Amino acid sequence: MSAFQLVIYQVGLIPSQFYEVLSEKNYGKLKNLVLFAVMLILINSTLKSLDQYISSLLYVSWRKSLTEELHSTYFNGHVYYTLNVLCKDIDNPDQRISQDVERLCKQMSTMASRLLISPFTVTYYTYQCFNSAGWIGFVSIFGYFVVGSIINKILIGPIVSMLVEQEKLEGDFRFKHMQIRVNAESAAFYRAGKVEHMRTDRRLQMLLSTQRSLMNKELWLYIGVNTFDYLGSILSYILIAIPIFAGDYDGLTPGELSALVSKNAFVCIYLINCFTQLIDLSTTVSDVAGYTHRIGELREVMAYIAKKQCVQDPLSKDEPYRILLLGSIDDERILKYLELVGLSNLLTRIGGLDTKVDWSWYDVLSPGEMQRLCFARLFYLQPKYAVLDEATSALTEEAEGQLYKACKQLGISLISLGHRSTLKKHHDIMLRLCGGGQWELTKLKEA
Repeated sequence: MSAFQLVIYQVGLIPSQFYEVLSEKNYGKLKNLVLFAVMLILINSTLKSLDQYISSLLYVSWRKSLTEELHSTYFNGHVYYTLNVLCKDIDNPDQRISQDVERLCKQMSTMASRLLISPFTVTYYTYQCFNSAGWIGFVSIFGYFVVGSIINKILIGPIVSMLVEQEKLEGDFRFKHMQIRVNAESAAFYRAGKVEHMRTDRRLQMLLSTQRSLMNKELWLYIGVNTFDYLGSILSYILIAIPIFAGDYDGLTPGELSALVSKNAFVCIYLINCFTQLIDLSTTVSDVAGYTHRIGELREVMAYIAKKQCVQDPLSKDEPYRILLLGSIDDERILKYLELVGLSNLLTRIGGLDTKVDWSWYDVLSPGEMQRLCFARLFYLQPKYAVLDEATSALTEEAEGQLYKACKQLGISLISLGHRSTLKKHHDIMLRLCGGGQWELTKLKEA
C-alpha cells in the first residue's frame, strides 16, 4: 500500500517536471521524462488493479465466513422453522442471509483499502503540505476536514433507520412474489389474481414511498459531499497563494514558479483528496450501518431461539435422524399408484424411477402435484389410519373425490382437517370446533 502511494506521489509530480523541462526547451530531458512517466503510469495501473483484485478476494472470503456462520445457527435444530413460521419479531431472514450479507461484504471490501492506507497517506502528505504551505496550510486543511465530518455526521443520522426500513420492505415485496410463484396453481384455482394484484401493488407503493423519503434525505448528504469535494480544489490554490503573495518566491523565473505551483498544488490537493475520500465514505458507512443492524438483529434472534431450543430439548443435537425402510421396494406398485393419482407423466419428466434429480421437488412441482404425490405415497404404504390436513386444497373437487374413493377402496380410515364443504360426503362423522372450548359431533350421511 505504501509503495502504491509513493508511485502516486511521483506521478503527481510529473506535471511540474514537464513545466520545468518545457520552459527550458530541453529535448533530451523531455525524452527521458516521457519514458519515466510511462513507466510510472504502468506501475501505478498495475498496483491499482492489484488493489482492486485483493478487495474482490476479501469480499468473497468475508461473505463465505459470515454466511457459513449464520447458516450454522440457522440450520441448528429447528431454528429456521421457528424463525420463518413462529417468530414475528424479525422480517425476511432469507433476505438478511443472502442479500444483506452480500451487500455488507461488498461495501466493506471497498472501504478496507481506503481505511488501511489512509493513516500512511495522511501522515506523509501532511508533512509535505507543511513544508510547502507552512502551518497555515496544515491547520486550514485539517479544520476543513473536521467541519466536513461534523456536517456529514449530522446528515447521516436519519438515513440509517430509513435504510433499514427500505430493506425490510424490499424483502416483503420479494417474498410476496415468491408466495405467488409457489402458490400459483392454488391462486389460479380460486381466481385470486385481482386480489393478489392489489396486495402486491400495495407492498410496491409502500416500498416506493420509503425509497422516495430516503432519496430526499440522501439528497442533502450528496450536496454536502459534493460541495466538500469541489471546495477542496479552491482551498488548495488559496493556500499556495499565501506564500506567493508574501513574496517568498519572488526570485524564481516564471517557468520555475509554474513548476513550484504545480508541485505544491498537487501536495495540497492530494491531502484534501485523502480527507475527501474519507468524507465520501459517509454514504457507504450509512449503508454498512444499516446492513450491520439487520444482520446483527438476525444473529441475536437466532442465538436466542437456539439457546431456548437447547434448554427445552437438550438431546436434540445428539439425537440422530432415523429413516426406517420396511420390506423391499415394489416398482410396479409405485407405477400403479402414480397413474392412479394422475402423475404418470412425472416419470417422463425425471427420466425414470432410478434417476437421481438435483432439484428441489418444492420448486419444480406445483402445490396440486405435491398433494397428488402425497396420496401416491399414502396408497403405497396403505396404513390403517391416515390424518389429512388440507390435503386436497389445491385440487379440483373431481380429483378430490377420486382420491378419497381410492382411499376407501384400499381400506384406509381417514381423519380429515379442512374447510371445504365437499369433504362431508367422504366421511361418516364431523367434529366441529366452535371456539371457547366448545365442540359439536355430528353424524353424516355415509359416502
